[in-house]
Amino acid sequence: MRHVLLSTFLLFSFLPGQEATASKIYWNSLSTDVNVGVPLADDESLKGGRIQIRVSFNAGKSFSDLGDPFFIEKRDIDDLKEISIQDNVFESMPGFKEGGEAHFIAEIWDKAGNSILGEVSDSVLTIDETIPTIVSLMVTSSNSLDPSLAMPADSLTFDLIASEPIDPPLFEINGDDFAAVGFEKSWKTIYPAEEADDGPITFEIRFNDIAQNPGEPVTTTSDKKIITKDGTIPELDNIILFTSNQYDTSLAVKGDSVFLQFTASEPVRDLNVTLDHNEAIRKSEDSLTFTFFHVFTESDTEGVIPMAIEFNDMAGNVGELVDETSDDSEITYDMTPPAAFKVETVGSFQGKQKELIDDVSPDSPDSTGLGTSGSIGLSSIPDLYIMITAGVLVLFCLIIWISWFKIFSKAGQAGWKALVPFFNIFVFTKI
Repeated sequence: MRHVLLSTFLLFSFLPGQEATASKIYWNSLSTDVNVGVPLADDESLKGGRIQIRVSFNAGKSFSDLGDPFFIEKRDIDDLKEISIQDNVFESMPGFKEGGEAHFIAEIWDKAGNSILGEVSDSVLTIDETIPTIVSLMVTSSNSLDPSLAMPADSLTFDLIASEPIDPPLFEINGDDFAAVGFEKSWKTIYPAEEADDGPITFEIRFNDIAQNPGEPVTTTSDKKIITKDGTIPELDNIILFTSNQYDTSLAVKGDSVFLQFTASEPVRDLNVTLDHNEAIRKSEDSLTFTFFHVFTESDTEGVIPMAIEFNDMAGNVGELVDETSDDSEITYDMTPPAAFKVETVGSFQGKQKELIDDVSPDSPDSTGLGTSGSIGLSSIPDLYIMITAGVLVLFCLIIWISWFKIFSKAGQAGWKALVPFFNIFVFTKI
């Protein structure tokens, strides 16, 4: 509600024992009326009288009536008569202007018409309806790596410069109120980042000038900069080791490379990766996935190689040292050859004859595969040819026997006599 309370005490010569006290008050953008307090003596003749308030905007050189007279009632006698003048009446007075000063005086009449003019009030009403503004608001983080981030150990400094002198502003940061220190136009407060939750740090600054004109609450910095609280420790996941060894990717020999791949939970910096106590080389970086490698030399130590990953996030939070893979896999570096030995047993094995015909090149001078001699040895005759030859011989003997059988049958002899020649051969052989 727009309101200002102004009590101007007019001191009269007939009120002994009272002393004037100086004070400074303001007419601001929220003011709706002027309240003037006029002390009335214990005098019954004042009942039915009137009071006229007058105002001066030229340091008391001349006064003008401020509104209409106010009548005195019985209850006002021997008390402080409070008179209220509306803002439209006050602001329409000649001489009213921004920065001006209003001096007040009052004249009192009793019922009979006798009057007395009081002294000028010690209270001076200063006109100030100008709304204060923020000329500059800067927020800086003590984080040495990135001024737009803050770790729990960091602090934020708010520096405010107003367009005119203001009362101490109130800083509401992440829901908590913080007092400011400063003077007139320049004010400052320091906010410990550990008070904030992770994420953008929000704030609202409320302020009034000396005349209690309220400024527009401020929620952004002059450069629109946002500071983010980061108190989360970074982590690594999907940590795997493998080598370029063509026989087993968990083993390595001299000249092989070992690869270390992992994925970070957030952007990280200050990566220090060692493989077998050697600083690894960054091979690739895809978003949050990193690959490092090391080429084994004779200076590397044999056995299971140690690994270590040191890292920080962008705000400087230190990640936990990583010295093992996600699946507990390991890489073994082996430079030791098998034990020395000598071949002791040498033998020969007689197996099946191999077919040589298919091995003869079609582009050779003799496409038949017989070579320059035009023939091949018996040892090169394949088994299939031998079987075919034997079959032909058996078939030939069968044809001869059948022929003899037919001849004897036509001669009127028994068919079995065709076997007599074979029996004779058998008998003679036995003899």
